Amino acid sequence: NKGTADYPAYGGNRISYIEVELDFTKIVADRSAASATALAATDTLQVIQIPANSVILHAGFEVTTAETTNTTATFDFGFTGGSPAAANVFGNDIASNALGWSLAAGASTALPNPVIVGTSDDTIDLLINTAAPTDAVLRCFAFVINPN
Repeated sequence: NKGTADYPAYGGNRISYIEVELDFTKIVADRSAASATALAATDTLQVIQIPANSVILHAGFEVTTAETTNTTATFDFGFTGGSPAAANVFGNDIASNALGWSLAAGASTALPNPVIVGTSDDTIDLLINTAAPTDAVLRCFAFVINPN
């Protein structure tokens, strides 16, 4: 219901930009229509699929529509499992109720070092920290090198 982005295959062009929009109004409605459990704090959304052995130059998200209902909702952006297991490597406790870009964990303006994905396919995940958003919109992205 969120359109997880697959890694594009472009032959010899191994550097890709991947983007996914997460519209929580639509996600909440789709989950309700499917009789799925409502989103809650500590839930994880798998957002961008990454092939094994890839190098992620940078990833993050932009809040393009601020949350107006659950204004305490915050997110981490990274890997909640697999290798590396760093749930906040690309964003740490990012507020859903403020427009703007996520930042690397613990950073004010610095970008994280490139991240190398382990020997298994993985996903960049959005971890809902404090409350489930209902109307925020995020534009998630990753710059990835696939050496496979």
